[in-house]
Amino acid sequence: MRDFQTQANRRPSPKGARVAKTAQHKTAQHSLAGLLGFLLLTFFATALVAQESLTLSEAIRIAKENNPNFLQQANNQGAADWGVRQAYGSLLPRVTASAGASFREAGVERVGTQSFSAGSTDYYQSFYNLGFNWQLNGNTIYGMSTARANSAATHAGIEAAEFNLQQLVTLQYMTLLRARDAEEVARESWERSIQNHEIVTTRVSSGFAAGSDGQQAEVDMGRAEVALLRAEQLHRAEKARLMEQMGVMVEGGFEAVDEFEVFQPEWQLDELISDAMALHPSLRSMQASERAAGATVRQAQSAYLPTLTFSTNLNGFAQKALNNEFVLQQVQSGAASQMASCQRNNALSAIDSQLWSPSDCSRFAYTDDLGQQALALNTLSFDKNPIQLNLGISIPVFSGFSRQVQVEQAQAAEKDAQLSRRAEELRLRTAITQALDAVQSAYRSHDIEQRNLSLAQANLNTARQRYEVGNTSILELMDAETSLQTAQRDYLNSAYTFHQSLVVLEAATGRTLRPGTGMDDEDGEGAEG
Repeated sequence: MRDFQTQANRRPSPKGARVAKTAQHKTAQHSLAGLLGFLLLTFFATALVAQESLTLSEAIRIAKENNPNFLQQANNQGAADWGVRQAYGSLLPRVTASAGASFREAGVERVGTQSFSAGSTDYYQSFYNLGFNWQLNGNTIYGMSTARANSAATHAGIEAAEFNLQQLVTLQYMTLLRARDAEEVARESWERSIQNHEIVTTRVSSGFAAGSDGQQAEVDMGRAEVALLRAEQLHRAEKARLMEQMGVMVEGGFEAVDEFEVFQPEWQLDELISDAMALHPSLRSMQASERAAGATVRQAQSAYLPTLTFSTNLNGFAQKALNNEFVLQQVQSGAASQMASCQRNNALSAIDSQLWSPSDCSRFAYTDDLGQQALALNTLSFDKNPIQLNLGISIPVFSGFSRQVQVEQAQAAEKDAQLSRRAEELRLRTAITQALDAVQSAYRSHDIEQRNLSLAQANLNTARQRYEVGNTSILELMDAETSLQTAQRDYLNSAYTFHQSLVVLEAATGRTLRPGTGMDDEDGEGAEG
């Protein structure tokens, strides 16, 4: 890309060398100040990487790993994948488990002005519960396909964002190369102005030229130096913009080292459009969003389907009184109550044997064995309650049109997705047509500017030779110098207009078109999508 250099003698004369040496000294001072600033920056900065030379593929790789905007979108994939797992998990029963223990002290419990006996012993209580609930409906069934479609749409969106990031980095890398070469053109112009100043000064000191010629040459040299300073500033600014795209600060600076040649475009418009319709990451992302919207419609329509439910619970309860005497008293009280009831029945049978038959009341009497049995049962062993199974089906009849509202909203979203995809197809067709025309025009312009540059170089050499022997004025020499500067800038602009137009064409087609760029390897595989 640097064949814009002139064929003129670039070695400065002794005086020109002194001027150049002074400029280098100033540059060294600026470099020292820049070094001190850089040391302070590296002391406080946290997002720095070391990179002396930077290729386009390396810049894209670094951007994919560090660009915050891209990473924000890439982070969505994890949530989308778990959404799929959740949809499949809805086919499994919901299981809940609970357990607990409590202690209740003996005494009297008071609520307001009322008093309730809490018993004359302390209690330990414990319980457990294990519940199963399973539900199957249309939302569960169609939710799985919706989750898969949403996950695919998220993945396609990340691929589209990756491709867009690649194109942005590529375009900024080209802009940086353009600024780098523009700085080189400005430096060559400054060096030529030093040579011209030396030639004019020699003629003025020899009396073959007027003193105003020397002043004009010095003014031209100052203008060239100002143009160089502006070109250097623009070069630094474009580096900073590329680092912003990459998402990192490059420690110690870097140099963009890739070179790209202008080549004759031979693509066919129909083939580019056909490939874009099939492979463009942005279009595939919209197609995936359209499929996800269709799955959402089916899920919304499933609200009209019945719901099948099944549930069951396993639970148990345990209680232990801490006072054994209280347990024995309870058993004795119960035995005495039964004995008294039996005796009343026997008394009634003595009055009327037909009303009640007598029985042996001694079997209700309290014994030590009965007390020991009660104490043996006073433990924290769980009594399992009977299992209950529940199976049911419910059919939605009327819900105030809320289901149909959801269906209509989902269908509208699907239609919007279809129209967005159609609009993207039309946009890509137009973009490819315009970008291909721009690349072809830039290629033809580059050929013309290359011829103009050769003629301008030859014209400057002739003007110098004529001025040195006194056959022309300084105005012709300055005009030849201005013509060469213009030719160099126009040649540089035509070359990078081609490359930047090619990046735009690649963004429109969704794939890499530049031969030998190294973008088809693992660092640039996203271009093919």
